[in-house]
Amino acid sequence: MKKWRYLFIVLGIFLLLFLGQKRYRDINQRIQSPEALYFAMGEEVEMEKDILMNYTMEGYSITVTDAEILTYSEFLDKHRLEDVYSHVPEKVYEVEVVLRNRNADTDTGINLSEFYVQKGAICASLDMNLYSQANPDLDGVFMLALRPESEITLRLPFALYQDSFKARTWKDLENQELGLVVTLYPVKKVISL
Repeated sequence: MKKWRYLFIVLGIFLLLFLGQKRYRDINQRIQSPEALYFAMGEEVEMEKDILMNYTMEGYSITVTDAEILTYSEFLDKHRLEDVYSHVPEKVYEVEVVLRNRNADTDTGINLSEFYVQKGAICASLDMNLYSQANPDLDGVFMLALRPESEITLRLPFALYQDSFKARTWKDLENQELGLVVTLYPVKKVISL
């Protein structure tokens, strides 16, 4: 009798695993990966109804005008800044962008903290401390809403920490083809740097 009981328990477990796996596969087959569009530096990218993390930025556009990898000390020298932080990245990927409000609604804006630089497994987020220092006129404001038909030029410093990279990738960082991710869904828009 005990043999039958254990057999039913084992068969029940296998049946639950089978049904769970089937459900997982059915759900994932219905979800489509976003279409990916790649743009060149200098090309104006319209946000349209696409979102990055949380909100649509419809009516706004972004253009990358310059991008370079600097050591932390080079970044400080370039912007004539003093070293005031204890935990700093070894390198900074500084991306200069022009944000434009083409025809956005008054309740639409851009959250700069959602932007990131990526290539495959490499991912670097905006360093908010360095952002505040590189854009002193903004007083640390990273959620922006521009007036219609206006624009602003910003320097976005993305933190690159050596311990986040394999040794060979870190040595060859200058030759990595990273991109600024500006929207994720339903269309992933990436500006090549």
